[in-house]
Amino acid sequence: MDMTVAPAEQEAGSGGWPWELPAGWCWTYLGELGAWTGGGTPSKANKSFWSNGTVPWVSPKDMKADIIGDTEDKITIDAVENSSAKYVRIASVLMVLRSGILRHSFPVAVTDRIVTLNQDLRALTPFEGIDPTFVARYLKFATKRVLEDCSKDGTTVNSIEVSALERLPFPLAPLPEQHRVVNRLDALFTEISEGEAALAEARKGLETFHRALLKAAVTGELTRDWREKNKPVKTGHDLLARIKAERAAQTSKGRRKRMQDTEPLNTTDLPELPEGWAWALVADVGSVQLGRQRAPQHHQGENMHPYLRVANVFENRIDLNDVKEMNFSPAELETFELTPGDILLNEGQTPDLLGRSAMWRSAERGFCFQNTLLRFRAIEPLEPEFCLLVFRHYLHAKRFKRESQITTNIAHLSSGRFSTIEFPVPPIEEQKEIVRLTQHGLASAADTRILLDSQLSDAARLHQAILKSAFEGTLVPQDPADEPASVVLAHLKAAPSRATIPRRGRKRAVRE
Repeated sequence: MDMTVAPAEQEAGSGGWPWELPAGWCWTYLGELGAWTGGGTPSKANKSFWSNGTVPWVSPKDMKADIIGDTEDKITIDAVENSSAKYVRIASVLMVLRSGILRHSFPVAVTDRIVTLNQDLRALTPFEGIDPTFVARYLKFATKRVLEDCSKDGTTVNSIEVSALERLPFPLAPLPEQHRVVNRLDALFTEISEGEAALAEARKGLETFHRALLKAAVTGELTRDWREKNKPVKTGHDLLARIKAERAAQTSKGRRKRMQDTEPLNTTDLPELPEGWAWALVADVGSVQLGRQRAPQHHQGENMHPYLRVANVFENRIDLNDVKEMNFSPAELETFELTPGDILLNEGQTPDLLGRSAMWRSAERGFCFQNTLLRFRAIEPLEPEFCLLVFRHYLHAKRFKRESQITTNIAHLSSGRFSTIEFPVPPIEEQKEIVRLTQHGLASAADTRILLDSQLSDAARLHQAILKSAFEGTLVPQDPADEPASVVLAHLKAAPSRATIPRRGRKRAVRE
């Protein structure tokens, strides 16, 4: 780009500028549009700067809206008069120049009152003839260019170089057209926002459907009609009796360790189950195993195996993108190796995510699990997919949370507490029908969610397309009667002085 040519003198669309502009527009630089003001942070140690403050003090955390008015933090007039803080006029454009958020976005807002800034922000107060919202909208459109061309190297926190930002090419329209563009953008973005809000509500509806479907599945409501037409030969009670008898036979033959005795399940406060269903304990219908603890001596050895941890187990999904290894002896491998149908649950998590579960479906051998996970292995002929539905319902119903023990903000679900949680047992035929119906419903919901996500992405792309049209001069019609932007710039250059921002002064600030 030819930075030596005065913008107001260079013809629109000539070599070096990003794109050709319509008649009446001209290219200039952001730094030519107004007066710049930096931020400052009054000393926190000086209470007179902060106690009962009335002047809004803007920091990056406040830059989430398009319009900045009141703020959580306020400083006193004494702070403005006796610190590095400066007043920023109404209708100034605020920009975050130093923050981790600059990795992916460039927060910009317009003030609707006099404010002050912290040291990570900078303000541009446009001269007469420049619409501040027009400037802010363009900076939103040019976010990618700002982050790529104006980023400062060599700092630990992402930052924007002021001098590079001031050299950012800016397409200036005649002032009346600036207003028309801003009004049209506001109208279009309002429509898009309403659409995005409707999509967000639809997603909430899907989440509600998701939870309701899981609840209906494990309470028998989902298969109410099916039960009227299909009377199972074997009930849930028969299934539990069969499991108990087979376990006892295997224990007597030494093929299985003797299960630890548990207190009989008290069903007094439990909801009534459909006919043919039975209540049991988790320990009655499967084996529970806590994973192997990590230790330095296991970091290397002759029997290294991949193992899963909390970071790998999501609801109904296991992520194998980041799997670590540790040494498992042959005996340990026999205990901790995963087999298809095993269900893994988060043993340690934030309370609301405790017990998040997924099934290991792979036939690949040698994968184990860490002690931040519990493994549940259903006893045949119990349907493992049905068991997973029960645990997913318990996650959303906060059932696991009620059994948790919290240490340093992390909730834990011990194998003992998990083993004694109630478990509904339908007849085998009904378990299979529940799985079929639920998987069909969840798959339909997943397809709908993909469609909604696609529409949200389309809305974001539409947003950028509208901005592109606005600043290429095709969003609203041009009016030949409008004073050309180049004339406005020429007037600004010829003015004997330009407005400055008052640094101090109580009365002066109020008048602004």
